[in-house]
Amino acid sequence: MNRKIAYITACADTLYVLEIINNLSRQAYLLGYDLIVLTHFVNFTDGGNYIKGDENIYSLIESISFDGAIMDYSSYFSKELADRIEDMLFRRNIPVISLDYVSGKFESCIQDDQENFRRLTEHFIKEHGLRKIYCLTGPESDIHSIERVKGYKNALKANHIAIRNKNIFYGDFWIDSPKALANDILSGKIEKPEAIVCANDYMAFQLCLSLNRGGISVPSEIAVGGFDGNPDVLRCYPSVTTFYGANLKNAVDAVCRIHEKITGEKLDDRIDISTGISIGTSCGCCIDVSKAADNSQKDFDNSFIGNIYLHSNYSSMMNAVYSIEQLSGTLAQNMYLINEKSDFFLCLCSDWEGSYDDSDRFRREGYSDEMICIMSSIRMNCNCTSHNFTLENILPDDFISNEPMTFICTPLHCLERCFGYCVRRYNSEIVFEDYYGEFCQIAANTIERIRMLKYENTLKENIRRLSERDMLTGLYSKLGLEEQLRNVDNSKNYFGVLYCLSGTSETNDGNYGKEIIAFAQAVNLSAAGMITARIASNEFVIIGECDGSSHPEQLIMNTLNNNLKKIEKQQDISIMNSLVHLSVVTDSSIGVNKLPELLGQKLESYKCFGSDKNSIFISHIRKIHYNLYEKPQYDWNAKDEAAKLNISRSYFQHIYSKFMNISFNADVIAARISLAKRLLTETNLNVSVISERCGYENISHFMKLFRSKTGRTALEYRKSRK
Repeated sequence: MNRKIAYITACADTLYVLEIINNLSRQAYLLGYDLIVLTHFVNFTDGGNYIKGDENIYSLIESISFDGAIMDYSSYFSKELADRIEDMLFRRNIPVISLDYVSGKFESCIQDDQENFRRLTEHFIKEHGLRKIYCLTGPESDIHSIERVKGYKNALKANHIAIRNKNIFYGDFWIDSPKALANDILSGKIEKPEAIVCANDYMAFQLCLSLNRGGISVPSEIAVGGFDGNPDVLRCYPSVTTFYGANLKNAVDAVCRIHEKITGEKLDDRIDISTGISIGTSCGCCIDVSKAADNSQKDFDNSFIGNIYLHSNYSSMMNAVYSIEQLSGTLAQNMYLINEKSDFFLCLCSDWEGSYDDSDRFRREGYSDEMICIMSSIRMNCNCTSHNFTLENILPDDFISNEPMTFICTPLHCLERCFGYCVRRYNSEIVFEDYYGEFCQIAANTIERIRMLKYENTLKENIRRLSERDMLTGLYSKLGLEEQLRNVDNSKNYFGVLYCLSGTSETNDGNYGKEIIAFAQAVNLSAAGMITARIASNEFVIIGECDGSSHPEQLIMNTLNNNLKKIEKQQDISIMNSLVHLSVVTDSSIGVNKLPELLGQKLESYKCFGSDKNSIFISHIRKIHYNLYEKPQYDWNAKDEAAKLNISRSYFQHIYSKFMNISFNADVIAARISLAKRLLTETNLNVSVISERCGYENISHFMKLFRSKTGRTALEYRKSRK
């Protein structure tokens, strides 16, 4: 892999910084280095959430691999941020060059402001014969202000012009100080000079505008000069005469010095950078027509590209994106907006979604150790296949070339939520569209919308799941029961049992009696592997798979009764006496999803039945049924049970069949066969003993009865269950 140099700067989308990056890149390429540029878009000083997300790109300093770095401290409006970046670089313990500023931590590489500003000032003296020349510079304590003032003074001294400190004006390297100086000249507060040399091009251009608007012609009345050869200003009118190339030569020197620090080798192989006076209209010279034409062509090209973006459908297409896969595809469709001289990669943190359970848990700082490149465009060939890679390498190994490249890394975030970063890769001229920051932010906003849609769906799913559970008992709710029944195997038969606690009701404070909770405990203890639900305030449903017996629900009913008795004793409550149960078994004509409806119909029928004179016998019949299944071996007969209720045998059989949905005699047989099945499955008792324990003294009668009810002999049944 190639050695790497990092360049840390703000505002890589300005032509001034792009020129520096281009020359850093050319020199790095010559020496066999990759150049990694870390930059952000919003160069403000406030501490808002958006700024935090944008500035997170510099956390890559602590994560990615590089051998040395060049720090452009003065490009940052926020000195707090610049100091933090210096601290991160210092902790890396690698060679660092501070570009064109004096650092307390690193060796500085500063352009020769004094000599170059002397040459600028002498242009006005020697070429135009001007002698009354003012100097507008930056802050008085700034090294560039100090050195450029020295150059100004040296030019005056060399040409025998008196140096007057009142003709030196300190400002801000921005547009406020030239406006103030122009106003003072226009008002007569300051005597009008013949020329003013400014310490940078922004001040020079603003001074030209302010003087011309105030009625003083530039250059016929006052000539103006600038410094830096800033291409962001040179295309404006009036064009500024300026000193160019010093910053670019200094950038190349910085790369060479980093190389010497990394390798310990002295270097002679460097690219040639020309420096000198760039003639504009502000000094009075005849402007170079070919240069003006070249600038006009570049302005036209930029305007044309900008209009393509402005009238593209990119933003609207992104509004129709609802998944990461769609995002990758839509980006691929819009790669024509990115200059073909660069490759493009969109990389997401593996945890870009954050937590859907806790909306406040998301990545605010740094990037994940494992990253995902979800989309790449190499030589305009797009790939939407995801590639996982480690953060240290910036990009997946598949995209790493042995040829030295320049990588520009920019943040991808929504406010302070950090999703990842975008990478532009170049092996020739660096081109960076004016709208690239907006292009990336639209992608980031789309990612946030995708995340929010997922969050909303998760929220809906959680609400749905909550609604599927009864909050008091933890059993399924009526909605949950319906959902569970959709997923069962309809080729099988099932039984359903509905329990109604007829003696319970809601209390004044909105709570249900402890009987409800106690009964739910019994259900949980008894019905493992079955579907259990509380479908109304005092109604419970248990649904299980049939075992082939005539009354498959009886085993769970017996188990529930036993557990319920224990709970009643432990908690000193009474539930059994108020408990009503009803059951239904499916067959080929009744699907399992019909069970709740059929059980409900039975409950309504029971309520109607319980309202007539027979209601006094219901609790007695229920007890008989429970006792029958607990002790099926007893000598049960309808005549004795009817006598206990003081009713006729026929009437007893009538109400038993109506209430229990089975005749008394059939229920006795069902209980005994159910006991026989358990004994055959759970014990090694021989069939004759089992016959006696089930209440049949005649083993032949028992065996015939068992086979008629189950379709198998007792031994065949036992063998099938082993």
